[in-house]
Amino acid sequence: MGVDKYNGYLELLSKTYVEAVSFLLQKYGPAQDDYFKEKSYRRFLNGEIKSITKGKTTRTNEGLYCHHIDENKWLKASDKEFVKNNKIPFDSQRKDRLVYCDLIEHGILHILIAKETSLEFGYPGFIAYLKTDIEEWYLDKKIPTLEWKRNCYKKAFLTPREAFEILKEMQSLIGVNYFSTLFDYYQEKRKQEEEREKRLQNIKQRRIAEKEEWIERAKKLHYKSPRDEIIAASYFIRIEYKDSSNVLNRNKLTTREKYISEMKKYTKEKILDELLIYIENLPRFVD
Repeated sequence: MGVDKYNGYLELLSKTYVEAVSFLLQKYGPAQDDYFKEKSYRRFLNGEIKSITKGKTTRTNEGLYCHHIDENKWLKASDKEFVKNNKIPFDSQRKDRLVYCDLIEHGILHILIAKETSLEFGYPGFIAYLKTDIEEWYLDKKIPTLEWKRNCYKKAFLTPREAFEILKEMQSLIGVNYFSTLFDYYQEKRKQEEEREKRLQNIKQRRIAEKEEWIERAKKLHYKSPRDEIIAASYFIRIEYKDSSNVLNRNKLTTREKYISEMKKYTKEKILDELLIYIENLPRFVD
């Protein structure tokens, strides 16, 4: 079954874009609704509303994506910002301009578009989304957590070897080099991960050093120090560098501007007193 599926993908890759679309329409059937509701679409383009109501086109419960056939003319026809900026005509959103496909087939459609448009269309979406998912799901074996993505993962499932070979064929078709072997792919992934870890460690050490600098600066503050200096020290020590190991600072819930605003209800003396107590209770050089 795996070999048949893989060979089916290769056969699809050998078709023209029009032939591939026709094949998939026969395989999965046509869409039963427009991608966006026409009235909502018109109002959005006229600036009357900020979003567009979608039609009932999703089939992710079957592991299928909905692809805009006219993406050989427009980039990201499903994105409202691209719709607005490029004034994409509603005809490209009609149900007869939609086709269903699994993840690998979706990638192949984008590659065929890229080939026939000299990479102007198709390729950006392939690189940014489809290739990334194929690599993560099947080469890196990272099973997606969202239910709809798991459905798509299962529908197009390939072994790492099969996924690698089909990606290599896709890239070759448009004259873009890919890794020579699956081993080379994993070697590069390990190298990238090691470099990423090294960068994160460097950032972590820098954040720890910066936090210590702010602590030393705070210890020199007194009641006659400018209010903005006291608040700045309090913000950086208690918020910005609260967890120096959190190099991406994803848990920072308060911006500096918001913190300054919140501190208006306290005297600078109280802010300084609480800051110094906070510093005294900090574990030193440990995060």
